[in-house]
Amino acid sequence: MDRYDGFHEFVVARGGALSRTAFLLTGEHHAAEDLVQSALAKAASRWRWLVEHTQPEAYIRRIMINEQISWWRRRPARPVAQVPERAGPDEPGQVVERIALGQALGTLTPRQRAVVVLRYYEDLSEADTAALMGCSVGTVKSQTHLALGHLRRALPRYAEQAEDYADGGAALALARRRRTGRTVAAALLTVPMLAGLLWCVVRDPDTVPPPVATTPSGVPAPVKPLPALPSRLDVNAAIEELPGDRGIGPAVLQVHDGRAFPGPRTLLVTLDGHYYEVVPPEAGFVTAPTLSPDGRWLTWATSAATLVRDLTGTEVRELPATSNAPLWSPSGDWFLLPAYAGKGETLFHLPDWTARELAPVVSWDRSTKVVLDSGELLRSAGSPTATAVPMEVVDPVTGAGRAITVDVAGRLGQGESIYKWSILPAPGSSAAVEVVGLSSHGSAQVVGVLQFSTADGRVLRRITVPPDGLAFPLCFRGGELLWTDLRTVRRAAVPEGMALLMELDDPMHVVEPAGCGRSTQLGSMVP
Repeated sequence: MDRYDGFHEFVVARGGALSRTAFLLTGEHHAAEDLVQSALAKAASRWRWLVEHTQPEAYIRRIMINEQISWWRRRPARPVAQVPERAGPDEPGQVVERIALGQALGTLTPRQRAVVVLRYYEDLSEADTAALMGCSVGTVKSQTHLALGHLRRALPRYAEQAEDYADGGAALALARRRRTGRTVAAALLTVPMLAGLLWCVVRDPDTVPPPVATTPSGVPAPVKPLPALPSRLDVNAAIEELPGDRGIGPAVLQVHDGRAFPGPRTLLVTLDGHYYEVVPPEAGFVTAPTLSPDGRWLTWATSAATLVRDLTGTEVRELPATSNAPLWSPSGDWFLLPAYAGKGETLFHLPDWTARELAPVVSWDRSTKVVLDSGELLRSAGSPTATAVPMEVVDPVTGAGRAITVDVAGRLGQGESIYKWSILPAPGSSAAVEVVGLSSHGSAQVVGVLQFSTADGRVLRRITVPPDGLAFPLCFRGGELLWTDLRTVRRAAVPEGMALLMELDDPMHVVEPAGCGRSTQLGSMVP
């Protein structure tokens, strides 16, 4: 099979549809042409893999969205020529509405514009839109809400400018009548929802969390699916240096290769199986590179700054330097920069990177352990007893703390205790504490975890390690808890047992799944 077999036919068949979408994303014909050409060029280099493993058109549309957002962020605004109306019969009202809508769309951010195009022009569902944009369904909902709010405010303002055009009086009157009718109908439909919408607006739209589904057992379901891990590493794979001029797509795994000379090197494994080396700066890393749970963001720290690289594009964000690794929420929608130089923590809401400065924590035993999928912070709150672990859930908007107590009575066996300083983030409004006990060999080790609700501290379930082997918890990925015996990565099944996910053939390879913060190296298990 030729590597480009079917590519020409695809471009002929779907090029027009891609061009229309690109124009709606950019608002300018030349930029739309560049966007389509760039996306098709990237797809062509991986065309055979796309045909065999995914849907090419969906993949190309996602490239277009990411490219447009990256271009907008790194390029200054530039004037464009006014696109004239096509000659032909048309109602004056339609002319005015198109002009007003085009200008109103120009007030949206690229991500808001992309949501509107995918939801209302491409007629995609919220789930499909989230998959294309690489975000959660909750983010799609919040961005749609913000975008429609901007459009509602902008459309009346631009419609008033219709008097500048021919037949403006009649067209404006028609537009106003239509708008009045739509406004009355919308008001009648939205009265039952007014109280809920008002609460969301007052609370701040940037902090509206995505909805959290629950299973019949009460255990929260994952907010969004995460890419699967490979079954083993390809020791013969070609390794490229991480490029700075193009995106490589999300990574599912980070590999610390100890075979290299003079020292270990860090590799990224992408969704399509490519390997890229992360070259350290001359002064080295202050904190080792880490991946966000969805594999899109790579972050590391130097003595001068904390850097966050978008692997789907070329954007690199430079944040203040810290000596501690940042924290990600399990869904990857929230990013916490640790305190630095007398300043408090900074919480960022993705994908727009809206920042919120938090007050410094004055007590050492109340440090932030977990960022929840709601954007709230889970902190320790004093020493535990034999059967209870005190915690505090902090609202980042108000700074108010809500005390909860994790009651572990009846969940511990003989000789077991809670290692409360090690708290694992889990999907939805939940987290987990490690249970320490004696292994079958008589040594102390983690023998299980207790997943609990951050709403009331209630223990949802216990996941126990089989007693016949050495195992350490890595992290929750989606609804699965990953473990390692330092030679394999396994998935803890419910209620008991572990299923093999990945084998490590070379003991010099240390792997870290995206979003884990722990690797298949014993030293990483120490909190």
